[in-house]
Amino acid sequence: MNILLICEAGASTGYLVQKMQAFIAEHEKLKHKEMNVEATSVNQLGPTLEAKDIDVVLIAPQIRSREDSIHEVCEHHQVKVSTIDLVDYGRIDAPAIIKLAIKLYKS
Repeated sequence: MNILLICEAGASTGYLVQKMQAFIAEHEKLKHKEMNVEATSVNQLGPTLEAKDIDVVLIAPQIRSREDSIHEVCEHHQVKVSTIDLVDYGRIDAPAIIKLAIKLYKS
């Protein structure tokens, strides 16, 4: 499963990506799912979805105001999308955010 995190500039999600990748690497059950996590800016969403095989897009809560346009782009590319919970994002709760991605992927 390929997970793409998006925020305004792609910078604030960088640390979260590292935490998620570390959590995946530490758990055999997740390693077998071949999970990949990366981040980009909201302005690069369309080109990134064109160029890569993304399964799930997770929106950083600080760009929640752009949800409608993000959903349109994701629907056009047939990619599932959800917004990360503000508390989970603030705590950099990698397990909770990975759980969200898996649940979204399976839905």
